[in-house]
Amino acid sequence: MNPLVSIIIPVYNKAAFVAETLDSALGQSYPNIELVLVNDGSIDGSMTILEAYQSRFPDKIILIDQLNGGVSKATNIGIQASKGEYIQFLDADDILSEDKILKQIKLLENQDSKVMASSEWVNFKEDIAVFSRLPYGVFQSFDSGMDLLLRFWNFQEMHQPGVYLTHRTLIKKAGSWDETLKINQDGEFFMRVLLQASKIRFEPTERVYYRQPGISNVSQQKSEKAYASLLDSYQAYERNVLVVENSPRVRKALKKVYQKFIYDCFPNYPHLVAKAEELMETLQISEKTYIGGPKFQELSRLIGFKNALRLKRWFQ
Repeated sequence: MNPLVSIIIPVYNKAAFVAETLDSALGQSYPNIELVLVNDGSIDGSMTILEAYQSRFPDKIILIDQLNGGVSKATNIGIQASKGEYIQFLDADDILSEDKILKQIKLLENQDSKVMASSEWVNFKEDIAVFSRLPYGVFQSFDSGMDLLLRFWNFQEMHQPGVYLTHRTLIKKAGSWDETLKINQDGEFFMRVLLQASKIRFEPTERVYYRQPGISNVSQQKSEKAYASLLDSYQAYERNVLVVENSPRVRKALKKVYQKFIYDCFPNYPHLVAKAEELMETLQISEKTYIGGPKFQELSRLIGFKNALRLKRWFQ
């Protein structure tokens, strides 16, 4: 088994980091790879770096230059240009461990195309030798993509998109990345992929190094436009997942998704908080649900979720 793996890397103003990312992709111990680089209108010299790599590795790298259209558009263009049987997404400032693709390909041997591979992801700032791990329960195998989604939503956990190795047929069934979203594009897309997946096989020894975002990136993610788009992505969760399984366990998990939105958004943008509360009500789950850390959950049980939030914000 030696299938071609396409590593799709959208690039927007990552001149300070993209060479390290490309080196980690080209340095994979699995040999049958192609890199599909999509320069999304960078103005910081990223394109010059990409051109230099493409000239050095013309048999390995496809380079596309486009006007700035956002990460989803760049990723969709990358998928269309790729030829691999398997797809590996990679952000332009993140790093793959050397054997990540090789070991995931081995995991997927003799599996059908609906089986996905995953791995651990860790946080780092400058040096991948200095990283922090997350105590997440998603770092394991799952009997279905639905089971992984419910783990995400019930425990407010996530996967960085680089952890997956996904067969092209699953990507095709899921459809394109949503180019209207401003945030959580990867979460919304992989929700649709995971709904098609029959099993998730976890590779325990390899990882993706996720570079923690700078202050400017974090502030942009907290704007009103970003929160509105985030809520749109959560409504897309609901629309898609209830078609596959409309059950109390799924509705309860979705209630926690909207509850987490309120937790993050409150007290800003009260109209969005009110909309999320309405969406929670329409799920018709009367059972109390609790999110956040153990202390916040205990406080919520004592004085109610919104009162606990008010108290938390008061002391922040």
